Amino acid sequence: MSSSGKHHPNLNRARLLAVLLIFFSLAGWMNQAFLSQFIVSNPLPVHTLLETVTIIIFTSVFIVCWNAFGSTRKISSVILAVAFLCTAILGFAHAISFMGMPGFDTAIDMHKSFSAWLASRAIVAATLLGLAFDPEDADISQSQSYAILLSALTGTALWAGLIFFFPHMIPLTYVEHLGQTWFKVACEVGLIGINLLSAYLFYQHASKLETSNSAEHLHINRLPLFLASLLLAVSEVYFCIYTETNDVNIVLGHLMQLMAAIAIYRSMVAVNIHTPYAQLAESSKQLELSAEELRIERERLSRMIDTAIDGIITVNEEQKIILINPAAAGIFGYEVGQLEGSSLDRLIPMRHRHAHGSHVKKFGETGVTRRKMGTHYEDFYVTGCRADGGEFPIEASIAHQLENGKRFYTVIFRDITDRKIAKEKMAAYHEELSQLSGVLQSIREEERKHIARELHDDLGQLLAALRMDLSLLQRDNQLTARNESTIQSMDQLILSAITTLRRIATDLRPRALDEGGLYFALQTLQKEFSQRHQIHCELIADEEQLILDDAQSTAIFRIVQESLTNVARHAQAETVHIEFSETETHLKFTICDDGRGIEEEDIRKTRSFGLVGMRERVKAMHGTFTVHSNTGEGTCLSIKLPRLHADHEKRMQTGEFHTMLIQQDLKH
Repeated sequence: MSSSGKHHPNLNRARLLAVLLIFFSLAGWMNQAFLSQFIVSNPLPVHTLLETVTIIIFTSVFIVCWNAFGSTRKISSVILAVAFLCTAILGFAHAISFMGMPGFDTAIDMHKSFSAWLASRAIVAATLLGLAFDPEDADISQSQSYAILLSALTGTALWAGLIFFFPHMIPLTYVEHLGQTWFKVACEVGLIGINLLSAYLFYQHASKLETSNSAEHLHINRLPLFLASLLLAVSEVYFCIYTETNDVNIVLGHLMQLMAAIAIYRSMVAVNIHTPYAQLAESSKQLELSAEELRIERERLSRMIDTAIDGIITVNEEQKIILINPAAAGIFGYEVGQLEGSSLDRLIPMRHRHAHGSHVKKFGETGVTRRKMGTHYEDFYVTGCRADGGEFPIEASIAHQLENGKRFYTVIFRDITDRKIAKEKMAAYHEELSQLSGVLQSIREEERKHIARELHDDLGQLLAALRMDLSLLQRDNQLTARNESTIQSMDQLILSAITTLRRIATDLRPRALDEGGLYFALQTLQKEFSQRHQIHCELIADEEQLILDDAQSTAIFRIVQESLTNVARHAQAETVHIEFSETETHLKFTICDDGRGIEEEDIRKTRSFGLVGMRERVKAMHGTFTVHSNTGEGTCLSIKLPRLHADHEKRMQTGEFHTMLIQQDLKH
């Protein structure tokens, strides 16, 4: 708030009042004989009335300062409110324990009363001195303000408890037949000094503000506080020099104290009441000045909405359309005038209307101001209904805001029919390719099995018979040494051919897989790999885990075989670890090596046919395939396959599975 001169009492008037106050006070102090003629015959009601009015004023200071700025308060208002509340509480304790009150008639009770009185005046003096140093103001949260209030009330309660229950721990302030002690007088002299210092500082600040018209740190008028500090200093003098409870000095001190309270109220409470309204008036004035700018901004926004290619719709809490742009109306097949004021249900398919209303209501209650919806064409509840009854998918973002207590929802959307069709086609093509890959894998395995069987059963048998004939020929005694050497060479060539034939047949289709099952085939593969490449290979598996159908056994064997081939070619590993585990629903296995690892870009390469083949095999079995690799730390393949149901296993065992895949491929 600006601190112009019109916000402060006139500086000359304040100086005149201060001079008159000091003049008459000095006259009274120097003529105690004259004042002693005025005796208050019944002082208790007078003291109680004046103290009560002061307490009420201080309580009013608390109430208004505490509530002046709502939930976000100024720290100055909080400190003032808390300080004067504590002052009012201690003032009440002083009033009820004063000499003459029922139940309080002893010297120790008077000591309690004076102790509470000194504490209350000390709080007022300290608060005014703090304001006199003109600290900068700042906002404070509601939780922080309540923490300050609770701490102050706790301290006040502890001090009051000390006064009333342990008065002997406090230096005496009153002695029977002697009156107030030097300790009390010394305290009052100290309060006089503090109040005079505060009055001087307030006067200096008020003089600068009056002449320079500069901004204030705090929402207070300095001149009333200058007078209040001066009045409090004068009242302390009167309280120092009185001798009896019926002395008129006490009444004069209370009157000065009451006038100080009124000045404090005028300075702080009046300003705290009017400041928020003054700020509101200033804001209103600024709004009036910017009305033309607001009109221009609205016109610009209206043009932007009308020319946007995306649809924009705003509805109220009753789902009535209050704004719709031409693009939105065109998407739904209407004119703008046909939809304004109508229900949003008109644009939503019948089966989705109830769910859509509950979704919007829930969205408004969550407190989230924006949400994206319909980003996948599978979100069928975000579906529009055209004027001709046709439905189409929507991608939209929704936002809500409160205006004058009413909630409004704004949706920006677009028609994603073409995107949905493209995605559906891509998904269909991907499914067909996956099925074709599965069929090709099955056909290749069948061809491999057939070729391996032909090589082993036919060509293998012929080579074995040929070797037997050579063995018989070697027994003929008529052979010369030259012929015998030739025959031995032929025998070695046939033996090499048989060994090569067996290796080729095993690579095409290991007989161990058909004769001993997957577990035996993996053991054979492990031993051959270790012997051929001098790499330690460890297999951890349970034979019962690996009793599977032919298709799964073949796929798992090929995955392990391809993995070991990659390790031998690229990994530069010393150890390979293959481990199988199972649950009721899944079979899991990992293949890990301690080689040089795979770069991330190499994993994503589409030309990494080994990894692609393994992924396709796993996908055909509806499993998951994961590659974990760090450069220099090795590679680990993790495969998780579902257990097949009994009817599926039976179908695969009888060969119906491959037939089904081929039939599906032919249909597509």
